[in-house]
Amino acid sequence: MEFFMDLLTKISLMGIFISFAAFFLGIKFPDWDFKMKLKHRNILTHSPLILLIFIRVYEQDKNLNFRYFLMGFSLALALHFIFDLFPKGWGGGALIKIPILKISCNPKVSKMILFFSAVTSILVAICYTENLIEFYYLFFLGIVTILKDALKENKLFRPLVSFFLFGIGIGSLKYNELYLMLRDSGKYIMDKIYLFF
Repeated sequence: MEFFMDLLTKISLMGIFISFAAFFLGIKFPDWDFKMKLKHRNILTHSPLILLIFIRVYEQDKNLNFRYFLMGFSLALALHFIFDLFPKGWGGGALIKIPILKISCNPKVSKMILFFSAVTSILVAICYTENLIEFYYLFFLGIVTILKDALKENKLFRPLVSFFLFGIGIGSLKYNELYLMLRDSGKYIMDKIYLFF
């Protein structure tokens, strides 16, 4: 309960609403390649290119509401790319397409592009947080989304672990309190394991 009270004091209701709206827009954005009559997994929609435009817009105005939009949209892209990293097979629709060259990347290059896109998108989302509560909010939203979509996507463990490692890794680089908490928790667990054996 204390977390939700902190959440409401550190993030406005408008900020939560805007980040949720941006999140739902961002989670579907990569699949707009169908609407744009492009081949599926086109690099124009399956990369952080759109984020470069959004970052440029934000940096010119520094609007608080647009910062929330950027956080939610970036997180959603990251989750979409993480799920795309684990297809049923690396062929056809799973491969990244480059329209100008009219080619499909091979599986290795497709994996590298999706990995880079996922990490970059999480990095953008976390970099635009201003406090640990905003980080926890995004992290919680990401975990809930993966758990919710696990049945539909028919995958859970690898996307969950990937998001957890990317999110915690980048978050602990930005927030020293998170790093210290993880370090102390790790020491505590290792001490308990050592005592057990």
